[in-house]
Amino acid sequence: MVRHISRLEGQLEAVKKELLRESPDCEKASKTLLSASRSFAGLREQFVESFLVTHFVDTAKTKKKSVAFSNLLTLIKG
Repeated sequence: MVRHISRLEGQLEAVKKELLRESPDCEKASKTLLSASRSFAGLREQFVESFLVTHFVDTAKTKKKSVAFSNLLTLIKG
């Protein structure tokens, strides 16, 4: 996840640099910002899944509960 955050920081820094230029390329900045937005959504999903697995899932649970957990993750990721 830390590498994912670093990539996201790089994308945001690229947008910032573009917008600080004398004649910013708004199309380029908007495409990079869209990529950053999608990257953040993926990071959020990855974090939520990791958090749930770490704090709420007992590895000894039954298959039925595992399916329920998978369904919950699908719902969260929406």
